[in-house]
Amino acid sequence: MRAANVVLMMALGLVAGPAWAGIALWDDYLVLSGFASVSAAKSDNATPLYIHRRFDDDWCFDCDTTVGLQLDSQLSDSWRASAQVVKRPQDTFSDPQFEWGYLGWQLTDNLEARGGRLRLPLFVASEYYYVGNAYPWARPPIDVYGTMLGITAFNGIDLLYNYSLGDELQLQLHPFYGGHNHENVDFGPSTLEIETEVQAGINLKLHGARFLLNFTYFYADFEVGGDPDTLDVFSLGGRYEFDQWELWAEFERDKLQHAAYVAAAWHLELWQPYVMVSQAWKRLESTSYIAGVRYNWLPNLSVNLEYQLADARNGSSGQFTLPPQVMGESSEANLVTLMLSYNF
Repeated sequence: MRAANVVLMMALGLVAGPAWAGIALWDDYLVLSGFASVSAAKSDNATPLYIHRRFDDDWCFDCDTTVGLQLDSQLSDSWRASAQVVKRPQDTFSDPQFEWGYLGWQLTDNLEARGGRLRLPLFVASEYYYVGNAYPWARPPIDVYGTMLGITAFNGIDLLYNYSLGDELQLQLHPFYGGHNHENVDFGPSTLEIETEVQAGINLKLHGARFLLNFTYFYADFEVGGDPDTLDVFSLGGRYEFDQWELWAEFERDKLQHAAYVAAAWHLELWQPYVMVSQAWKRLESTSYIAGVRYNWLPNLSVNLEYQLADARNGSSGQFTLPPQVMGESSEANLVTLMLSYNF
């Protein structure tokens, strides 16, 4: 049986369960939660689109398949632990990714220290990147969220300091530091081996009643195929809600790549029409236009129908795995996606 069908049946079977915010396995000391996304997607270009998904001109039923399980434990008033395993789109079910696993120590009411494998806090949706129900569209914009080649976690320590600026305004300071990390990035015909020796930075979040502002500076000292290099990354973004509208925008800049997107979603009871424009330039030249609608079938189960025009500009490969012109294909791809997302 196809993996996509298995995930679909699992998701529909779990809908009947009452637990939408996790399942308490041992009183409230151990809580299990999870999420899954599965899609049917097809491009009109034979050149694969997106290195970790590889959409082409055949219908694909497992290119987006994502399944995650998370265990959280409140060990005491001061100590907690969390672990998350994710079968990402680029993984097989037999080889999922250990996305995070850390021990947290609540030093004061406002300050927590954590150590272990942690999520890299680069963008607005980084913390819940693989949870399809957490954002309106089928998948976050790859032009921006793909700039780190799918690397979303690091091994190290961080601090979370929350400071209240008023009744509805809160600032979070989040410095982080990571040591040695090894990642393999599969491009199909080749695999990049990335060895990172130092990963450090600071993330700032300003929360309001209807908005979130996110800023991150990230430094990495790394080797690709044995060649040493360094990287300074700056990202700035936010989300704002008013009336029935939800607006998102983010910008990322490093010495290799610049990328940005703007998006809007309109809440109409159970329906959410949305539009997005994203662009990458410098190393890769690409533009994407996205329009879709999300139907919130249940509070924890949604369906997206989405159209995307992806354009590789100025002879670049864009978000294709290789320049489509080499394959005798157009520099544009029309991608249609029907996606089901679930969480518990």
